[in-house]
Amino acid sequence: MPGTSVDRRLLLGTTAAAALGGMLTGFGTGKLSAPAPAATANPQGYRPFYGKYQSGILDGQQAHAVFAGWDLHWREGSKKEQLRAVLQMITDDAARLASGRGVLADTEPEMAQPGGELTLTVGLGQSLLDVAGRGQIGTLPRFAGDQLDEQYGQCDLLIQFCAQEQTVLHHAVRAVSKNLRGLGARRFAQTGFINPGGRGFRNLFGQLDGINNPGGELRESAVFGQPGWIENGTTLALRRFEMDLDGWDEVDGAGRDHALGRRQSDGAPLSGASVDDPVDLAAANELGLPAIAANAHVVLAKPASADETMHRRGYNFDGAASGLLFASYQRDPATSFTPVQHRLAAADALNTWLKPVGSGLYAILPGVREGGYLGEALLGQV
Repeated sequence: MPGTSVDRRLLLGTTAAAALGGMLTGFGTGKLSAPAPAATANPQGYRPFYGKYQSGILDGQQAHAVFAGWDLHWREGSKKEQLRAVLQMITDDAARLASGRGVLADTEPEMAQPGGELTLTVGLGQSLLDVAGRGQIGTLPRFAGDQLDEQYGQCDLLIQFCAQEQTVLHHAVRAVSKNLRGLGARRFAQTGFINPGGRGFRNLFGQLDGINNPGGELRESAVFGQPGWIENGTTLALRRFEMDLDGWDEVDGAGRDHALGRRQSDGAPLSGASVDDPVDLAAANELGLPAIAANAHVVLAKPASADETMHRRGYNFDGAASGLLFASYQRDPATSFTPVQHRLAAADALNTWLKPVGSGLYAILPGVREGGYLGEALLGQV
């Protein structure tokens, strides 16, 4: 009704509101109190928010995602305290949404249920690490063939929202976005989808994507092992590739398999018989020629050393253009993602049908304990 709308930031009481109030005036802030316990929840519908690492990285990939990025606005006073206040507010919002509750002063709290296995994963660009006075990840270089759109470029703050259910996902993105109004300008909200399975997913070229992701302890060490920018933190490289699907339609099956180095039908390498067979670069075909071309995608993407191991968690997108949101988690992008991407950008046979239009690198914050807030180890005690 007219006259009854109340800004959520005026209702935050003595928790996130105190921090936000300090941000708006430039004064210091206090820590968030622990959110109230969630109501009894179906454990199948919720994923943990608190823990050593943030959720949405090592756990199973959900069907839907939104990668949303903001550029923060600064007021007079300490930028570090303003950043602390923003992260405290996001922590409170994320903890509530992940447990099936609306954010404080939520006008549609019912839309947070059922949980839909919602996760929110928060990362900072180098610009915000500079504000914090700690951490160095840099930015991604410009790669060969890049045709970058500023809309999908590097921003200050990134949140990866993932869920199995689109309504819950939409509500979470909107709730957090409303609470960030006036504190930052949203640069993008890139929406993605997959059909999750045990062995990757089909991208819009029809190929199995993410087959060779590391698993178990190898995955954890590739993502969170030292060296890293901060203990229990990692990095996310997010690249947006538009696909020329009409051009791809003109390529026959053999040509598609040649470009990838795997069979589109079952994902098996051209040097093997099943998807589990290793990629053998020395294998020959019936003509005595290399079974896998030197510029095939699998050749150039194959890690040259253990340092180049990364965990891919990409999503398809469609709309005015269609393609792949390539999301890669790794402990040190300078020794893993960047050299691999340089090789692919220079010679990958798939480049004929790919156009890179977005690129950004983010420091993914460590997990959070109850009573704490995301970024606490980075920003230190008040």
